Amino acid sequence: MITRKNFILTTLTGTAGALFLPGILNGQAQPRPAQPPKGDPLDIALVKAFVGAAHKDFEKVKAMLEETPDLLNAVNNLGGWDWEDAIGASGHVGHREMTLFLLEKGARPTICTAAMLGELKLVKGFIKAFPHMKDAVGPHNISLVRHAKAGGEPAEKVLKYLLSIGAKE
Repeated sequence: MITRKNFILTTLTGTAGALFLPGILNGQAQPRPAQPPKGDPLDIALVKAFVGAAHKDFEKVKAMLEETPDLLNAVNNLGGWDWEDAIGASGHVGHREMTLFLLEKGARPTICTAAMLGELKLVKGFIKAFPHMKDAVGPHNISLVRHAKAGGEPAEKVLKYLLSIGAKE
């Protein structure tokens, strides 16, 4: 026996299926979009050269990134838990323009780069959520305080804040 409730439910369910799943109703599932093939790992020497350039040579960083975009988030393993990428390198030497360029290209930001750039709200928010991060370090075990010092005048408020909460140098 068909009740009014069963009729409405059956009609709605069938209509939704016909509207949203036409390929399945016809036995033709939609194919998944093709994923780009995974490339070979980057050459260690190339990564090392790119990260090295990010300490001082903005033009070289731009050229290398243009030629090999995968370098953007590549990390150089210096041993002993010392990992450094280009944004980490430009961050701890205070190269603001290069750091901003790398961020615009999609580099992964860190609390250390935020400190160097003078992004007080970000640094405070991170430390509020994770208080132990006041003593976070970047590449070469460089402290947040030293990152803020490297940022110069734009990072003065961050430096004052870090010192006021007892962050380690």
